[in-house]
Amino acid sequence: MEEIIIQKNDANQRLDKYLMKTFPNLSKSMMYKAIRNKKIKVNRKRAEFNQILNEEDHLLLFLPPDVLVKKERAILEQKELDVVYEDKNYIVVNKEYGLLSQSDSNENQDCLVNRIQSYLYHNHEYDPEKENSFAPAICNRLDRNTTGLVIAAKNAQALRKMNEDIASHRVHKYYRAWCDGIIQKDGMITCYIKKENTKALVSKTEKEGYKQAILKYKVIDHREHETKVDIELCTGRFHQIRASFSYIGHPLIGDVKYGYRGNKKQISLQAYKLKFDNDLPDIMIK
Repeated sequence: MEEIIIQKNDANQRLDKYLMKTFPNLSKSMMYKAIRNKKIKVNRKRAEFNQILNEEDHLLLFLPPDVLVKKERAILEQKELDVVYEDKNYIVVNKEYGLLSQSDSNENQDCLVNRIQSYLYHNHEYDPEKENSFAPAICNRLDRNTTGLVIAAKNAQALRKMNEDIASHRVHKYYRAWCDGIIQKDGMITCYIKKENTKALVSKTEKEGYKQAILKYKVIDHREHETKVDIELCTGRFHQIRASFSYIGHPLIGDVKYGYRGNKKQISLQAYKLKFDNDLPDIMIK
């Protein structure tokens, strides 16, 4: 039997979600069976799989020791991190070109999330040995080949709040990009996008599986046969900026996947500004 006292960062989530994140060896079928058979209790009472855990709840688990092995989190060696803004709840960093936002293979892979966790660990703001299910996490992601601002939350409450604000369009994201060809005037791109494998498919009209994608752009500079634009996202679809400018015949410089045929290899796209409809200040890369 193991007893766990729910900490602040583990509270306000469903029992089943907490268990899945904390014990990787615990299968869903075993978990639900254990809850039905009272082998998992909350405050010594019968538990429900969807009940919300509160801080200082006592969780009792009458399960084999090999199932109760907690997820290990390795802290990587501290690497360079460009911190643009930081307070007690959030850290906003400037992601470099070519760096994954989060691991796509294993937890020890170099990525922005691991760099942020390492940074907070070395600053004594995160200790994985004192956490059960929570680890500092990013609230928005950028493609490997996109640079710029990424928000990370230091605690579970801040993570939930920022995710809610992003979903409710209370966080406004602005990008800069160089596009192939000459765009003469400011405009708006409205289309419908569907993710298929690693590419966004674009439709002019609404179709099954496609979601509306809207962005606004301003022309701010020209050079040779290229145009620099300032972009405000009105929706957040997969590869929206890249697919949308390709759709109007002006793929991003270097973006071979979406139709660029020039010689430049690095995609020109930067998330340079964030504006918040809350207490956080506007954050910008100059």
